[in-house]
Amino acid sequence: MRTSLTRVVASVAIAATAVLAGAGAASASTTTTERTPTQLSISAAKGSITVGQTDAIGGYLHHGKTPVAGRIVILDRWNSTAKKWFAVEAKFTGKLGKVTFNVAPKSTTWFVLVFKGGSIYKPSRSAEVRVVVKPFVKTPTTLKAWAATYNIKAGSTDTVDGFLAVTKSSAALPGQWVWLDTVVSGKLHHLRAFKTSKDGHVAFTVKPAATTTYELQYLGTKTLAPTVSIPVTVTVAS
Repeated sequence: MRTSLTRVVASVAIAATAVLAGAGAASASTTTTERTPTQLSISAAKGSITVGQTDAIGGYLHHGKTPVAGRIVILDRWNSTAKKWFAVEAKFTGKLGKVTFNVAPKSTTWFVLVFKGGSIYKPSRSAEVRVVVKPFVKTPTTLKAWAATYNIKAGSTDTVDGFLAVTKSSAALPGQWVWLDTVVSGKLHHLRAFKTSKDGHVAFTVKPAATTTYELQYLGTKTLAPTVSIPVTVTVAS
């Protein structure tokens, strides 16, 4: 008898537990709130840079007009070889829902911002933005050259003068090394070099034994393009 009663009680307990569990699940399903939609913007500070420079990719995470702070946003970069988007970096949004990434692509590249969402917010993805990368072009330079007399007697001296400047603006380039070259069989041969003065001028004293053609040569820098002057011929009379 006791055994039968025990079984009945156990069966009722199991049934009650099942009923309560079902009621709990039903209650949970009715109280679950739908995740809040989000919007993610994107912009490039410059949009066009030169190789070696950086740009800033920024965006705002919102739901409606309300910022979503403290959430992870991922910067994805398009790989044209693999034909895929790859995650580059991830950051938390600030108080205003803002996030900023500094990028330095070596070629023109597309970027996009991605928010994966969570238990409260739905995921969102920004539009795509392109950063155009232009090749670095050195500033063109111009080097003028002339002789003081062009004609000298044997044993006398002459002066080969020069003026180095930026081609576009004609602004003088001071403190730059300029070479005095001779032209032999169409080739330049370095003789010596002087720095240009504050006004971009340079002067070389020459004493050729015979008629000689000179040129001035500027080898350039990381930012300034090299240049060569027109030939200057000093005629030596016997």
